[in-house]
Amino acid sequence: PSSAAMLMVKAAMPALAAIVVTAALATTAGCAAYRVESNIEETPAPPAAASRSAQVLLSEGSLPGRKYSEIGPVEVSVKKLTAFHADPTKEQANEALIEKAKLLGADAVVNVTYSSGVGFTTWGYMDAKGKAVKFTK
Repeated sequence: PSSAAMLMVKAAMPALAAIVVTAALATTAGCAAYRVESNIEETPAPPAAASRSAQVLLSEGSLPGRKYSEIGPVEVSVKKLTAFHADPTKEQANEALIEKAKLLGADAVVNVTYSSGVGFTTWGYMDAKGKAVKFTK
């Protein structure tokens, strides 16, 4: 290539880089970074159940010394929507588990397990699942 052609290419590089960055930002602007999927519907718990502001405990094991009855399984999957976002974290999965457990009126989620990776329909995910429980006296 001639030196004149090389100068034209060098001159065009900043403009090309700006176009690429603008396109990347435009495709992700206004979009949520993550989505949460769950086996729990978004219907509120019965009135007798714990309020939405109540604290829900999370445990990767059982809760020795605490008596409780099982409500049922709680599963969440936090998925990132683009390759440009950070991978979902355990903390995000915990927040989603707590919100879903509150919908069930649970006091705790026990035997919580986590898994992460790249899925067929997502750039990355963090799954969490456990058993929602209600404390008994």
